[in-house]
Amino acid sequence: MHRGTGQTHDAGMRPTPDPEPRATPDEAGPGKARPLWYGLAAGVIVIAGFSARMAHEQAQPAPAPAISADGAAGAAGSAHVLNSTQQFAMISPDNAPRALQQSGLTPDQQARILAGIRKREYRLVRMPIYDQGGTGGVVTLSSGGITQTVPLTAQPRTVLLPIRISGEVDIVPVSDPGVAGLAPGAITVLGPTPLPIIHRDEMLVLDVIVQ
Repeated sequence: MHRGTGQTHDAGMRPTPDPEPRATPDEAGPGKARPLWYGLAAGVIVIAGFSARMAHEQAQPAPAPAISADGAAGAAGSAHVLNSTQQFAMISPDNAPRALQQSGLTPDQQARILAGIRKREYRLVRMPIYDQGGTGGVVTLSSGGITQTVPLTAQPRTVLLPIRISGEVDIVPVSDPGVAGLAPGAITVLGPTPLPIIHRDEMLVLDVIVQ
């Protein structure tokens, strides 16, 4: 009986295994929530940066369109073309040097025109131009690669023009033609001659017959 009682006592005193440790809610919560919090914070930063960049771009003015260095050429390229054919007297090659000296052209332009005359690439023409309609204004006359700015006045102003074989002279308004337009006139071999009125966004191309 004593041995049985001891065996029973040993079995009853056997140590009970400790239960498996479990994390408390305080220990588990922050560890699992931290990655989610970092992701949300990064998303907020990205959205804030994108919004700031969009606001900066909207506040910046739009880039100004590029402007051509040659304003007259740019205007002529997009202008409606008027045409007219006129006859002008030619200056003889022998008289060209003296005429050019009195023309107001630069020495480089004079030398260029004289070289073209010697090569028979140019014929020099005298074109008196004036204000026919009393509206005034300023125009450019371009021919043979030479462009001259001429104010239109009641008193004719003589312009020397190097004319190539094509014989064209481009007349482009520099000042605003206004509603009435610019009304140039020219003294041709037939006498004072009204030219077509040039309105806004228009240019006049003269087909020159040299006599």
